[in-house]
Order: sequence, then C-alpha cells, then structure tokens
Amino acid sequence: MGQTIEMFVIAARDGNRAKSFYENLFNWKITDVGPLLKISDAGLNGHILKWPHRDHPTHVSIYVNVDNIQECLAKVEEMGGSVILPEMAVPTGGSIAQFVDPDGNIVGAYRGSKHKNSQSMDNIAVNHISFFEIAAREGSRSQKFYQTVFNWRITDDGPVMSISGEDAGLNGLIYNWTREEPTYLTLYIKVADISACLEKVSQLGGKVIVPETAIPDFGTFAQFLDLDGNVIGIYNG
Repeated sequence: MGQTIEMFVIAARDGNRAKSFYENLFNWKITDVGPLLKISDAGLNGHILKWPHRDHPTHVSIYVNVDNIQECLAKVEEMGGSVILPEMAVPTGGSIAQFVDPDGNIVGAYRGSKHKNSQSMDNIAVNHISFFEIAAREGSRSQKFYQTVFNWRITDDGPVMSISGEDAGLNGLIYNWTREEPTYLTLYIKVADISACLEKVSQLGGKVIVPETAIPDFGTFAQFLDLDGNVIGIYNG
C-alpha cells in the first residue's frame, strides 16, 4: 500500500492576491492563519503559502504522509532528488520536509495526524480537486522515483502513466513532457463550464495556456497560469 496525499499547497508571492483569485475562481473558502492561508471546500486539505524564497520559484505542491521523514529523504537522495527543506516541526503538530524530484518539481513529506479527504474519488463535486499531474522529462525515471519514495503503484498507459488513486489517495498521472517550458506538478479541479471558467481566469489576471481540449472517453480539460505563474488544470467530464 502506498503513502497517501495529506494536503496540497499553492506557493504565492502575495497571499492576499492569491486568496482573492482562488476565492473568485473556484468559490473556495480561504482563511488567513498567519504564514499560511487555509483552503476549505476544495475536496482536499489545502493551503496558500506566502512564499518569500527568491531562489526557488512559486509552485503547486502535494504533501504526502510518511511514517519516517528521514528515511523518506534518504530515498529521495538515493533516487536522484534533492532535499531543499530538512525535517522541521510545524505548530499544528507533526513535521514536514520538502524536496525536488529529478525534474525539479517541489514535493513535500508530512508526518503527523492523517485526515481523510472529504469526498470519494468516484464522486467529485464541482470546484473540488479530482486528480494531480506530474510533468516529467523521462516518464520511466519518474515512475521509478515515486514508486521507490512513496511506494505508489504506477502503470504505463502509453502517453501517460497512471498513479494508483488507492495508493496515493488521489488519482494521478505522470506525463512525458517534451515542450521547452519547465516541468511542473499541478492539480486538476472539476468545473461546471470550462469556457466560463477560463473567461473568469482572464478577467482575474491569469493566463490561459491550454484552451479547452477534448479527451476521448473522458471529457474536456484546459490549463492556465495563476497570478504567480503556477500551472493549474481544470476539467469537465
């Protein structure tokens, strides 16, 4: 059994600006609790992190429950990743750490009380997170990395690799990324109307980077950049 995702984090230079963007776009309830802004009504525990570190870009990240952070970080380094934040205690209890995978995507490890997601993966509500995607230069390398670090089952389905939702607690994909733009880790949010959502993105100052696109036997999806340049996905299906 793999280790499950505890929460997601959106790192932003200006927390209040990001709060307004996501509240207006997805109707999430966001509360300022100091260095973090707590996100509710997204289907998964989440935070906006006020990101002051100029040596690392803003990003979208997931934090994965682990039994032993030190052992997890040792596996990260053995598999070609790099630790950027060693284990540290958090005021709410438990501890966290951060690392970058072989493609430079920032991922968090978490040890503490586990919280169950507020929804079934088979019954995703509108404006809730449905799945995550990791863009990687070499899919097979990322497959081996995440299988080793988090014990996730990952199957090669051709252009993408599927991460077991039973293992990770949220369905996931590894996508072979061949474009010049940097790799990324992102979340996909279910929306009622993609065109209307993208129009709102533009009105709020974001930028559409992938227009509404059909996926056979699935529905449609799109991607945009938020005010900090973080890649976010939306879908309807």
